[in-house]
Amino acid sequence: MKDDSRANTSSRMIAQLVACQKLVLLGRLSSNITHEVNNHLTGVTGYAQLLLAQERAQAVARELEMINSSANKCQKLVADFKRIAHFGNREREYDNINFIIRASVELLRNQFVKKSFEIIENYSPDIPPVEVDTPGLGQAFLNIIQNAFEAIEEKGTRLAITTLEEKGGLVAMFEDDGAGLTEEARKHLFTPFFTTKTRPWCLGLGLAATKMLVESHNGSIEIKDRPGGGTCVRVILPCQ
Repeated sequence: MKDDSRANTSSRMIAQLVACQKLVLLGRLSSNITHEVNNHLTGVTGYAQLLLAQERAQAVARELEMINSSANKCQKLVADFKRIAHFGNREREYDNINFIIRASVELLRNQFVKKSFEIIENYSPDIPPVEVDTPGLGQAFLNIIQNAFEAIEEKGTRLAITTLEEKGGLVAMFEDDGAGLTEEARKHLFTPFFTTKTRPWCLGLGLAATKMLVESHNGSIEIKDRPGGGTCVRVILPCQ
């Protein structure tokens, strides 16, 4: 029995060591990643601003404004990436999660429209503003919506988003009728660098970072299979 106990303790210690090593690696990678991505984003914003100064067609100018706005948001998120990796604290402000989710939806709405997928939005008007890291929480919601889109691409047609106040907390619920979770994905939902995607740019950081960002708000995230197929993601944040 003592040998079994020691073996279990040793296994736990090895698992914790591997997790720590992965986070250290993430911290080291972040400097290179932010530098390279920022270089490209600087080019995107630079050319968008140049075209905005020259373009007079209203429709084209509106699209260029969206490109410029999205690139600026990416630059802010990239600048924060290193601090996310090191669990750093970021500035908080009072904001409404309905507005944060809507902004994340708008960034991905085109993807859904092109595939004729439906987004059903049901935001409670009674949601109070709370003190949050708006860009960080926005990125968490963006990750969840992007995952839902990819699940629907495999099988499904819609994503339903609901917000409500429940037992002194705020709940944001994302329900898709997509492919659902594989057994392997269910085991490693929040494991950094684990991914079932074959695309080379998918590093398996999305849900791990999402969990980290939600927990930095003293919140929690639950991911479950939906009856009838698909996935339900619930983000619960405390009311302050």
